[in-house]
Amino acid sequence: MLPSQSHHQPQAEVLVVVCVPDSADAALTVQNILSEDWNGAFPLFSRTDIPAGRTVSLIICESANISETTIEATDALLMILDGERGLDPASVEVWNRAIDHSIPRHLGAVRAASGRADFDELVAIALRVLEPDVLVRYLPIESEDDESFVGQYDLLTGDIHDCTNGRPDIRHGDPEHVALTADRRDDLFEELAHAGLADEFLEIHLQGLPVSIPGLVTAWSDDSIVAMTALDDGVGVHILQQWFSGIAPRWIPSVDSQDVSGSVTETRARLGVGIGPGLVRMWGEPSAVESLELVQQDHKTVLLTVDVQTSGFLMASGVEAGQTVRMLGTHDVVLVPRF
Repeated sequence: MLPSQSHHQPQAEVLVVVCVPDSADAALTVQNILSEDWNGAFPLFSRTDIPAGRTVSLIICESANISETTIEATDALLMILDGERGLDPASVEVWNRAIDHSIPRHLGAVRAASGRADFDELVAIALRVLEPDVLVRYLPIESEDDESFVGQYDLLTGDIHDCTNGRPDIRHGDPEHVALTADRRDDLFEELAHAGLADEFLEIHLQGLPVSIPGLVTAWSDDSIVAMTALDDGVGVHILQQWFSGIAPRWIPSVDSQDVSGSVTETRARLGVGIGPGLVRMWGEPSAVESLELVQQDHKTVLLTVDVQTSGFLMASGVEAGQTVRMLGTHDVVLVPRF
């Protein structure tokens, strides 16, 4: 049953699928994308953004195991490229499906400091194989021995993000940094102007006049921007955190109830739907004593045993895409959106 909107603030749940080439990259990825305020255990993690009133769930999946229905039902995709292994065919397929469904996308590079391909080479692979409009705002700063990263250089603002002590210490770059990166900065400004600027700012740019840095920073936050960030040694954690915070819920099913129908975000009762084998997107307020049931294809129900869950996601064997998961004894059915 769906309560009145006047008695319940809609709950925002965001799901990000993190696509890794294989299990070895999965552990490395977790080390380099999550800050201390994330909760959970592999492969499912969550973080609640209290001011924004929403929760972001991350599910780490090997590329070969990501189904079409899972891609369609995610709010964003983070694709991991490995400097040692390169780009596998299954990841390319996942990326192309995400493009087909207009999923916001981001690329993260691991082993870019110590692998066979460095960061620039991984960017070149992404441009050649995945799509031609991948942008780079942050250039990784190498350590003195060139075996690790110690920070990032922001091409848009000219700031250095020093990550040697964990949390980034942001300071203005030296004139030398600006001079050395002038060509790449100009290229980024040009690409960003056409990709994400509002019409009035783009007109200014086309007239040959300078566009304000705040205007370009705002353009960077557009969900149509596809960027690549180096993640080794935790230097990309804060950058990804900013990207996660800008992701909006895009896949919002409706609910068919005995009393009233509406958006799944308006439900208080725990309710969800399968988006792939063993994978369920969830809404509503979780409870430590809740009992959930699975509505099978023949409309029969079985008690569900949950393996791991966050407020917006759970994993349980026996669930298939499109099947409703609900509180025991309730009658709501989730209807998935079709684009």
